[in-house]
Amino acid sequence: MSPRAARREPDRDELAAAQQVVDLFATEAVLALDRYEESFPADAPDKARRVADRLAYWWRKLELDDVRTDRAGTDAEQLLAKAAELSLDPDNNWGVSIEEAAAQAVNDAAVEGRPLPAKGIEDYRREFAEAYGGHAQEPDWDDTWLAESLVRFRRASVLRDVVAASARVRVSEPLRNAADDLVRRGQQLMDRRLDLARRQEAPVSRREPLLRNARDAAALLAWDVGVNMTGAPLWADLALKGPALAVYVKAVTDAWRDHDHAVATRLDPAQAQLRSVRKGITDTLDTQSPATRRDHRALRNTPAPRQGPAR
Repeated sequence: MSPRAARREPDRDELAAAQQVVDLFATEAVLALDRYEESFPADAPDKARRVADRLAYWWRKLELDDVRTDRAGTDAEQLLAKAAELSLDPDNNWGVSIEEAAAQAVNDAAVEGRPLPAKGIEDYRREFAEAYGGHAQEPDWDDTWLAESLVRFRRASVLRDVVAASARVRVSEPLRNAADDLVRRGQQLMDRRLDLARRQEAPVSRREPLLRNARDAAALLAWDVGVNMTGAPLWADLALKGPALAVYVKAVTDAWRDHDHAVATRLDPAQAQLRSVRKGITDTLDTQSPATRRDHRALRNTPAPRQGPAR
């Protein structure tokens, strides 16, 4: 057992880091469900029923009922839990849609006096595209992404519970180590998201292109004055000033084109780092499944863990 787990409760940063990973895959599961829903024609009469059946199928197959979803957790976790609840409801003959699940999640939070989920599916789509620059490289085939993201969500949720329960639960050493690794990766995810947020807020300065324009204008003016002082005839005057003007116009155009390119690509480094962290977490959760039946029993028999800050 690691010293952290054996001697003290996890701190808020560790819980927040673990929760970040859970929220990552809850969000991806919501987006995958949305994409599966959008794969049907808009006027398909059985669209909602087929979406519900597919989510219920994977929820049962992956034994996600054993996962303690946090009803007061992140917006994505609340939405995913409500969509699963509607899908598994035997009295719900209509089915489920992302919009309906989001609306009911808001209603549940209002009735229970919890903070209302603030994000809709459009927010998730936009944030995902902005975070990864539209290069997340998710599978396109049928419901493959939904299944994969739910698998990762389940594994990350188990590891989050290990982190939250800490010394109050005895689990195997591999699972404890995996939970510690999840915290480290979650902290990397938080750092990369913070770096991206800072880059998004920081405007690209216009100072450099303006200075370049001023230097080029001064050079053009000096050339113009020099040519005028020579007293050259009109045809020579035009022959000397024409190319200089063309060079100046090109320099101004290049300066602002470089500025526009800097604006368009200012997020690329941060997005690449975030994609790298996400891939590392994904690869770890795809290849690592250290939880035993004894571990699952131990986690189920502990009180519901307190969750870390969602954001």
